[in-house]
Amino acid sequence: MTARGYKNIAEKFYQSTGLRHSKTQLKNRWDQLKGLYSFWLWLNKQTGLGQANGTVVADDDFWRRHTKGHSEWKKLRHGPPEFLEQLQEMFEHTAVDGSSSCVPGQHIDDHDKGDQGGVGDRNGGSPKITNGLKRRTSTGTCATNPRKKSKSPMVRIMKGIWDTMQANSSIAQKVIQGQLMAESIKKAMKLVVECGAPEGSVEHFVASQLFVKPEMREIFFTITTPEGRLNWLKRWCQLKKMY
Repeated sequence: MTARGYKNIAEKFYQSTGLRHSKTQLKNRWDQLKGLYSFWLWLNKQTGLGQANGTVVADDDFWRRHTKGHSEWKKLRHGPPEFLEQLQEMFEHTAVDGSSSCVPGQHIDDHDKGDQGGVGDRNGGSPKITNGLKRRTSTGTCATNPRKKSKSPMVRIMKGIWDTMQANSSIAQKVIQGQLMAESIKKAMKLVVECGAPEGSVEHFVASQLFVKPEMREIFFTITTPEGRLNWLKRWCQLKKMY
């Protein structure tokens, strides 16, 4: 994602929570969540494990070996990850569960060398990712490029944020315009009273009808003396045959 994309997310997050986060912090959290979701997918593909409370049942040694260095993964022993639907939305086409090695710049290790967040190996080890220009042979089948089917999760998320910001901006603009109009009318009607047209008078009533239009208020504001404003209102009363 571009620096501008991270900046937009950071600003939206700040507006919602009041907390500031840098691009590095946001990217690190994104990677952590992706690793968590990948591990969850991998867990659910393991055979020979029981199921309870929406997660797999395994002994202490299994969880100790496969969650080493990932304290957040240990919570999956007690149930699915929080906000599972949102994780699916974010990573459904990018997280790897070990059944495929077709991830740009990554391949599946053939040997279990330790715990790293990412894809699983062919021997049933916990998910891990290694960087490389070539991928090794895998028993899995390459998945179809998801970008040919739909927009990436990040694009959809950013579009959602942009649409929300646009909607909020439109609402804010309408509110500001309404407030400015109300203040302008209030100012004009105050000048009407000050020039000698008290509330309840014919001139005051005509002014309330005229000043709905901003151009009429602007003309009234250009008149510099109370006498001139009152005479202007009286002429309008005559034009409307109010006398």
